[in-house]
Amino acid sequence: MKWTAVIFVALALALSFWLGRATAPVLETELASVASFRQSLEDPDWLTRTHRFSSFLVGLSPKNLPEALEALEPQLPWLLTDEFRLLMLAWTRFDAIGAFEQAQAWPPQIRRNAGGAAMYAWGFRNPLEAVRALSTVEDADLQEFWGARLLAGWAHGDYRDTASDYIAKLPEGPIRLSYLGTLAWEISKEGPEAVMRWAEGVPDDPPRFKAGVFLKATSTLAGVDAPLTARWLGDHLDHDYVDDALMIAAGSWATNDGLAAMNWLTGLPAGEKRDTAVRTGFRVWFNRSPREAEDWLKSVSPEFAVDPAVQFMVERTRENRPAVSRMWAARLASKP
Repeated sequence: MKWTAVIFVALALALSFWLGRATAPVLETELASVASFRQSLEDPDWLTRTHRFSSFLVGLSPKNLPEALEALEPQLPWLLTDEFRLLMLAWTRFDAIGAFEQAQAWPPQIRRNAGGAAMYAWGFRNPLEAVRALSTVEDADLQEFWGARLLAGWAHGDYRDTASDYIAKLPEGPIRLSYLGTLAWEISKEGPEAVMRWAEGVPDDPPRFKAGVFLKATSTLAGVDAPLTARWLGDHLDHDYVDDALMIAAGSWATNDGLAAMNWLTGLPAGEKRDTAVRTGFRVWFNRSPREAEDWLKSVSPEFAVDPAVQFMVERTRENRPAVSRMWAARLASKP
């Protein structure tokens, strides 16, 4: 009996030791090893995979980089965009040029995301150096995509205030607008007020650039908080740089709440801006909910503020509903 008890106790102690080893937290020294990094790349559990992956990269250095790349390359096709970004944020701390060159050397199906991650990380740390490197890229599509990733990183780094200056120097056109959209979106992660401060802080000259900034700021904000965006634009209606932005706000709000949008638009100061915005907002609302929009227009009293919406109905119903079109036209003509 005594020997049985001794054996039982010994087995219990062994089991307890094994369970302790199995459930104990992974030591920091183990997480810093290339073996742990390699294990992360084969881990099907994304929680523990990410923990091991990022823990190793905190200590990435020129010394362990070659081994890390050797472990990484067989897994490249399955690496997520966020993992590429983590890798490049670690790598660019000590060799941004090498990180970007390696990204470009990888196969085409890897190169786009890897290069974008390298540009994000480099833009976060030293955007002007990154811009110079980007200018050497010959592929126009890659240059545009990587430029957007560069700006995304730039927006969160220590030099964010200079990002708009860089975009302002680009030729006017779709790429410049696209980059402004990227910058607006990244800034919006700090809240709507941050986007407003950014847009208002951009110099009025050149005016087309300021208009582009307000356009992209409004595009970003309107989908988040349309009433707030409307109030903000209301403070700038005296300036031409809000003209395009006002149309974006009208259409965005009307898509989600046509009645609220029209109440706002018809209450704007009389003038060409209001007329164009009212027509834009009503057109969007009608295309989405024609019966609701038309019923609203029938219910409101005839006044100059809704004339653009009425004129839209005249034109929209002229071919398929001529009698209705004449009714709307009479409503315009009946006003003093």
